[in-house]
Amino acid sequence: MSQTPPNQPPMPPSPGNGAPVPPNNGYSNPTPSYGYQGGAYSPVQEPRYNVLAIVSFISAFFVSLVAVITGHMALGQIKRTGEKGRGLALSGLIIGYVGIVGGIIGTIALVVMAVLGVGLFATIANNYDPDDYSYTSDPYDTDAPGLSGDDLSFEAGNDLDPSTVAQFSDPFVIDSDWTVVSPDDGQGNWSYLDPSGLCTVSFHQGKMGGQVSVTTGDDRATTEDFLAVVLKTDASTIAGKASDSTISYNFEDMGTVDTLLMQGTDDDGSNWKLAGRAFGELDSGLYIDVTCKSGGDLDSVYDTVTTKAAITVF
Repeated sequence: MSQTPPNQPPMPPSPGNGAPVPPNNGYSNPTPSYGYQGGAYSPVQEPRYNVLAIVSFISAFFVSLVAVITGHMALGQIKRTGEKGRGLALSGLIIGYVGIVGGIIGTIALVVMAVLGVGLFATIANNYDPDDYSYTSDPYDTDAPGLSGDDLSFEAGNDLDPSTVAQFSDPFVIDSDWTVVSPDDGQGNWSYLDPSGLCTVSFHQGKMGGQVSVTTGDDRATTEDFLAVVLKTDASTIAGKASDSTISYNFEDMGTVDTLLMQGTDDDGSNWKLAGRAFGELDSGLYIDVTCKSGGDLDSVYDTVTTKAAITVF
């Protein structure tokens, strides 16, 4: 059996186990809460194509908005992970934006045609004889499932398609004012330093890996257990101290996702806020941890991050 040489740091966890990693509330690399398997590093592999880049390129020929959303997300992931597919993502973005512009032009044309057709419609209506025929139709059901509401509440999590994926739409990867502290580690963990240089923002997304007790039909209870694993405490402590909060849904100002917020102060005097959400139907959990040294504006940075770094489900 191979052993770790003395005075050497422990090897990192094997990529891909998907378990949530406790946040780094200071400024050193956090010690993973889940041990690696096999006792050896995996061999270096050739970069694979980014899945979202492929989705963006294909969907550009069918649904332009999806192509644009997944294209931006793919570019962010590729910058962090070094995967292939940048050309596909850019092609999907370009074709998608062209499609959106074409749709806008087409809509304007239809409006113009409708205005021009008002006179013809009025003539037909004036000559309409109700004794000749009648026409009836059922009204469109605007309350059909999935058509109402812009928010993803804890209760709405029960209606998600289990085949969908929840992850962050990260705008800071292309913002030169934000510095990458640690790139994506392959397990859905990465972090930034805010423009002031006083606050570290850490992200996590991924499968809960069997470490979290999923309460069927209750995302709030599942989120409490998820945060208990992340913060190495128990679910009753989270339930007693957590407050309700939200993170943007899909894009800024388009909706909100219900989350639970924990906050506190570390031994070194750093203040932190951690907001998380677990999706029982998807067996996945996400959190944002904002930790600020003395002088850092914790509330302002937290509000900025939870507003701009939206959670998307697709």
